[in-house]
Amino acid sequence: MRPTHRPDRYPTTPGTGDDADPVGIPIRPGTPLPPGTVFARPGQPTAVAAQASIRAPTHAPTRSSDAVPLRRANTGPAHRRWGWPARPALAIPLPRRLLSIAALTAVALTMSGTTGMAQGATPSPLWPRGVDVASWQHPGGGPIDWNAARASGLSFVIIKATEGTNYTNPFFAADRAAATKAGLVVGAYHYARPAQPLSTAVDQARHFIAVTGLTRTAGHLAPVLDLEDTGGLDPTALAAWTRAFLEEVESRTGRIPILYTYRSFWTGKMADTHDFAKYPFWFAIYNDQATPGWLPGGWSNWALWQYTSGGAVPGITGNVDMNVLCCTSTALAVQADGTHSEIEKWYAAAGPTQVVLGAPVGVENPAGGGGRWQQYGNGLAFWSVATGVHALHGPIATKYLGVGGSNSFLRRPVSDVEIAGAPGGQQARFQGGWIYWHPSTGAHEVHGRILQTYLALGGSTSGLGLPTSDEYSVPGGRESAFQHGRLRWDAATNKIITLPPALG
Repeated sequence: MRPTHRPDRYPTTPGTGDDADPVGIPIRPGTPLPPGTVFARPGQPTAVAAQASIRAPTHAPTRSSDAVPLRRANTGPAHRRWGWPARPALAIPLPRRLLSIAALTAVALTMSGTTGMAQGATPSPLWPRGVDVASWQHPGGGPIDWNAARASGLSFVIIKATEGTNYTNPFFAADRAAATKAGLVVGAYHYARPAQPLSTAVDQARHFIAVTGLTRTAGHLAPVLDLEDTGGLDPTALAAWTRAFLEEVESRTGRIPILYTYRSFWTGKMADTHDFAKYPFWFAIYNDQATPGWLPGGWSNWALWQYTSGGAVPGITGNVDMNVLCCTSTALAVQADGTHSEIEKWYAAAGPTQVVLGAPVGVENPAGGGGRWQQYGNGLAFWSVATGVHALHGPIATKYLGVGGSNSFLRRPVSDVEIAGAPGGQQARFQGGWIYWHPSTGAHEVHGRILQTYLALGGSTSGLGLPTSDEYSVPGGRESAFQHGRLRWDAATNKIITLPPALG
């Protein structure tokens, strides 16, 4: 993960760069600043920022001054190393009317030698620290001294394993083995090369897992997707590609993959989608602050933070990316426990549900549509990052498997078996429909437009009662039967018609 600067991340004229507006002036770290200078968070009025400086004189992270981390990618068989220049001046965004005043003040204070320098903060020393490395940390093919790195205070390392569908880091296996022997928690990342068709996401995920294995061991972090290249895909297609990769990894490994990216890539190239907020977030941002600041994509917290590319670590030649894990050694141990899948961890804490489901039967398997499933003596459990773990048992589980399980139109369960509104009834909700069961009616599915109308009428507590059939074809549409009526979808009008019970 070798970051580099992108000049357009430091807008100096209106309307340029990913995060243009406001305008910035170059101010080097260490430059004296006028007392009370505060930089507003995106969307925060300048007046509010000024008031904040009185209440809490801290440096809030600013969007336009964040350096943009980009990992070094392989460009072909002859891998090209990108240089890392001396740290440039940071463009600090200021309201336009204050530009000349701030610039003159900074120059004047520098010349007069005034104390009170603008100092960069660092992450808490209590947070576990680690590095990420690739082949670039092996100039001339030399090894990394992982014992020296561990002795310097590092707790973990994440190593580049693969890129695209063909490249494998030739130092990956040896680095992982040596780092593990030195007592470091290890992890592996894949540098994404998005492309059409979307099946390339699955191909890349399988290449990644073929190199790393399932990572189902102690002391191994979950697999990482390094996403900072669009491959020419628009935000919608890129999100679909990313989802396909992550779901393939979670289906194969039973672990929740970690997603690495940086702010302007996510807000711009991924249109700031919130669809991935359930995945652990590895946030790359170099802001000289004690925290990474506001998070894109709907993430409420970060799992890892890559805060600089200029780290110096004994045993590693040259600069290296530095990271912290949020936010304790206990959290690191939990994230590095690959010995149990998400279903196994859920089952161990399931309590009374264990009694209902019974003992596991056979082994856990990938589920159609992403995620995994496990059979038990009296039921099933399905898991995916999108849905969490949900248990099915009894006639509803039998019905679900009968229509095709997660490979069917119902897809994955989003609830356990629940008590239905109708007395004595049960129900379970799925991504593509519901299943209802009652001793007098049996188990039946309802989905699509018919389900929408049924729920709007009150579901099992409505005048229609419980379903007495699955959805079936009729001339000109589809229909479901209920205890006290029918709902028919008319293909010509795309409307739902309520009908009385069928005769006989």
